Amino acid sequence: MPLWPAAKLMDTIVGIDVHAVAPIPGIPIHPYFGSIYLWHTPKFPMADTFINNMPACTVGSMGYSVHIPQGIPVPPTPTNMPYWKRYLTNVAMGATLMGLTIFANMAIAGIAALIPKPKSAESFIKDVTGIDTSTTAKAWTSIQTSFSALTKWQTWAKLLMPPIPYPGAQGSTAVGSPNVSVNGAPLAFVAPLMATSCSDIPVVPNAMTIGFSNVLVGVSISAMVKGIAVSMVQSTMQLGMQKGLKGLKGKKQCNCSS
Repeated sequence: MPLWPAAKLMDTIVGIDVHAVAPIPGIPIHPYFGSIYLWHTPKFPMADTFINNMPACTVGSMGYSVHIPQGIPVPPTPTNMPYWKRYLTNVAMGATLMGLTIFANMAIAGIAALIPKPKSAESFIKDVTGIDTSTTAKAWTSIQTSFSALTKWQTWAKLLMPPIPYPGAQGSTAVGSPNVSVNGAPLAFVAPLMATSCSDIPVVPNAMTIGFSNVLVGVSISAMVKGIAVSMVQSTMQLGMQKGLKGLKGKKQCNCSS
């Protein structure tokens, strides 16, 4: 089984963003690189697990950086109503998207539970939806866990963060260890295609984490491929719901500047 260095705070994510950056014309392909410095575990900002004297990072650890080339900043002044309108719209859309995602996962898991399938498919659906349908008790526990995120202040702090005032980008870890977790989330590790940066193409992961540590995580190639597939399906589902919400609102927005 291959061994990969565990990811830690201030490691770097490198990826390729595919989207337009107004008002810069041309091919919308932009390299991304930026450090991980936010939401290193579900208990952020508390740090209780360290790797080489730095907080360990789990799936969802992220950071913001700039596009290359960089667009024109839009300062969030009190008179800049478009900025604050976009902020309030993003909060409403984010809250709605969280609820829709939970209910969509419940519906997918419920329908899948009625269809005969091999154990491998059952495991894949569980990873995508986060809901274990093997028994009624486990399914109910999984649903309670999904809704429990709405009771944590970290969830709402992340949701209420204002959009960055320029065409920026974000990178985050996307695939973690199937066997090792920190504060309830899979431990992230350094390997190709295990991270994501902002892109309009629903392919996740499209980046990698770069870092060095002497704490190694054993993850098989098959587990990595499964993790990539799970992340791609989750990203595609979320993108579809985002497009639906934006269609209802009747306005296009760049996902990368929030």
